Amino acid sequence: MQVRRATPADARAIAEVHVASWQSAYRGLFPDSVLDNLSVAERERMWAARLVEPATIWVAGPSGQISGFVYACPSRDADTPPPAFGEIAALYVHPAAWGTGCGRALCQAALAHFREAPAQSVIVWALSGNRAARRFYESQGFVTDDGRRDITLFNVTQPEVRFRHNLL
Repeated sequence: MQVRRATPADARAIAEVHVASWQSAYRGLFPDSVLDNLSVAERERMWAARLVEPATIWVAGPSGQISGFVYACPSRDADTPPPAFGEIAALYVHPAAWGTGCGRALCQAALAHFREAPAQSVIVWALSGNRAARRFYESQGFVTDDGRRDITLFNVTQPEVRFRHNLL
């Protein structure tokens, strides 16, 4: 599994992973009609804009392919302020690459980045109903903390839980 920093040329592949992952991981949590109509082109524009700014995004996959990505940033939560806290804002792996170690490699790249920052802890939010994501983060040493919130996407409100990984 090769992990490298993303470049602007990776925006399309990141968008394809993002859409495919949402369509599989969030099935049953959001309406099928919404998931089936997610736009790779819209996601490509979003990621292209993020890759122009100083972004901390890595991609991973075998033999130069992009099977997943992780987007790391300073924590955006008031009760976990930077620089002590970093955040994994997005970590998605194409469903065809689930179970290959791609997600683990990306998570480890983000954690290594935050250790060098240096940060004391890293947070990540997951939908409460996304059991696979919750198990994944727990397997990477994250534990739930007191962070709870509701997020509304596509006119559907879902509860989220925050996980924390202490680096010290």
